[in-house]
Amino acid sequence: MTLARRLANSLLLGTGLFCCVACPANRAPVNVEFSATWAGQPLSCHEAELSLTDLRFFVSGVVLINSDGAEYPLFLTDGVALIDLENGEGACINGTHGTHTTLSGSSEVGNIDGIRFTVGVPFELNHANPLLAEAPLNDSAMHWHWRSGYKFLRAGVTTGSDGFWMHLGSTGCKGTVQNISACGSPNRVTVELGGFSPDKNRINVDLAALFEGIDLDDAIRSACSSGPSESACAKPFANLGLTFGDMRELSISGPVFQVGH
Repeated sequence: MTLARRLANSLLLGTGLFCCVACPANRAPVNVEFSATWAGQPLSCHEAELSLTDLRFFVSGVVLINSDGAEYPLFLTDGVALIDLENGEGACINGTHGTHTTLSGSSEVGNIDGIRFTVGVPFELNHANPLLAEAPLNDSAMHWHWRSGYKFLRAGVTTGSDGFWMHLGSTGCKGTVQNISACGSPNRVTVELGGFSPDKNRINVDLAALFEGIDLDDAIRSACSSGPSESACAKPFANLGLTFGDMRELSISGPVFQVGH
């Protein structure tokens, strides 16, 4: 076992995210399905008028909420999950052919009626050496080598003549890989959804809501890499519940992540 994996396991055991061999027998499997949408309609890499170009994001710190409001951790199969909703085809030429649409784990909870999770990688894992990491943290396309951390979210769309993409991650970090003391803008997003049951619902990631306020008819391709001087980041940050350039992490029940059927 690599040093990075031992570190990950110890951290995840401490936070209740790692499912070990000796998991209690009363835990049951839980699968949470994600899908890409635009204004509530399915969005893929092959659409005629507006296509997906990328949609990948890390999920951690998952909590399930039952009908009485009690909270239970979801012990993730891989500790930190990478959801991948693009297939590397069509307009998603910078993606991968493999997809990963389901968050899998186990939990003691019954009568699930809500979910809370973080879009992002925990601080300690975010700044470990990615060359020593195991899946899914060994994905080089999801790492910002020059910012010493991971891209928590990659998302983009194109109309053919216009488009917008966003890479979300921590910025203003002090230090080097494996020696980061803090980040001025952590940029992790906490999502909480009520009325959600994994047996009946999926979670839609609505890029129309994420890119609301972005002009996709001006024939100018633009982007956001989470840099504090990038004015194009202001709208999508606000749509995720993040104050652009602010140092706080905000908990939201925003419209980007929605309960679907």
